[in-house]
Amino acid sequence: MSDPRNKPPTDGRAAPRRRVLLSGKLVYGGNEMTLDCAIVDISDSGARVRLEGARLLVEPLYLVDLRHGTAYRARRAWRRDDLVGLAFSERYDLRAPPPELPRLVRQLWIEATR
Repeated sequence: MSDPRNKPPTDGRAAPRRRVLLSGKLVYGGNEMTLDCAIVDISDSGARVRLEGARLLVEPLYLVDLRHGTAYRARRAWRRDDLVGLAFSERYDLRAPPPELPRLVRQLWIEATR
């Protein structure tokens, strides 16, 4: 009998997604603009986030998971109204961030945990 946990996702995704409701921040653009968002679902390869209002998200783009102290380098994969699909290229632990990660990304997490 096969183990159902080893089955690939059936919706064409590289990794299975989990439905969540987490507070997040997006850091985007060369001037490091920030935007609050709600993380609606997440996987190892991407996330779906809900935004308030129409914003043009330009790269570089980072999603900060405030609860878990994790940030992701991302690109916008799709957008429908207030929902945005993100594809991740890097994952960062904000407790020990690498020097190439913008300082603002870690600072947002530190401020949220105070």
